[in-house]
Amino acid sequence: MNFIELDGEKIREYSHDYLIEMLDLPDYYGKNLDALYDCLTEIGVETEIHLINSNEVSLDLYDTFFDAACESDFLTFSSD
Repeated sequence: MNFIELDGEKIREYSHDYLIEMLDLPDYYGKNLDALYDCLTEIGVETEIHLINSNEVSLDLYDTFFDAACESDFLTFSSD
């Protein structure tokens, strides 16, 4: 199982560049929430994403992680 801890403060500061690095997103990633959702639901190995400082991110971004985890058999999402 992969475990990825994301920091909401870094997401707020570096946005999609931080997500690309931390989630190892593909080159074709479109740097928007629809593209993030698509990439998250394409994860094919068990992965847990934990978001710290979740109060620093938009509700839309939080919902994108939550919705992708609900859709995927391989992804779980939690936050502080």
